[in-house]
Amino acid sequence: MEKPVFISDLGKVLVDYDPYIIINQILPYTSWSARDMYDFFASDSFFADYEKGRLSEGEFFARLRDILGIDKLLSDSSLKQIWNSMFFPIREMLSFIRQCAEADNARLFLLSNISATHYEFLMGKYEELSLFEEHILSYKIGHRKPEKEIFEHALALSGDAHDIIFTDDRDDFISSARKAGIDAFVFRGYDDFLRELSKREAFAGLLPKVPDA
Repeated sequence: MEKPVFISDLGKVLVDYDPYIIINQILPYTSWSARDMYDFFASDSFFADYEKGRLSEGEFFARLRDILGIDKLLSDSSLKQIWNSMFFPIREMLSFIRQCAEADNARLFLLSNISATHYEFLMGKYEELSLFEEHILSYKIGHRKPEKEIFEHALALSGDAHDIIFTDDRDDFISSARKAGIDAFVFRGYDDFLRELSKREAFAGLLPKVPDA
């Protein structure tokens, strides 16, 4: 019998992030305000080509420097370091992934809209990410959530598995996954995540074991 497939988003599910960590470090080198920079980062359109693998790392940072008018006093290496500085772990979820990998009772897939720069940094920082069997990454396959193709790619990798589940922090991405035929729910914190898993019999084996009293 095929193992169930657990597909997880990365940002805001396994690893959290705060754009203001980047913004506050860039502020001294640009005339942009913190609010305008935040709105620009949140607009998403600027990052689409990079997260689809259409820009090299050098091309991306050159564009970023040009758009924000970043002073040359901030070196390219320092800018890259700042760009990777916004992440911090969601420890309960990383622990959950370790437990799943040790139990070996489900296939673990990582599915993320992400650039090569952030992916390589996070892989080097959080060893739990190496425990995923498949890494379905927008910059490698050329499609981003909520595009249907990224979910179709996940389904193709799932083979004959009957039970597949996906969690993500964004409602629009969950909606797209469901349209592709994947059972999915919005990630709203670790406790809610466990409650959602408990509703699905095929994934009961993934729930952390409660020690005997």
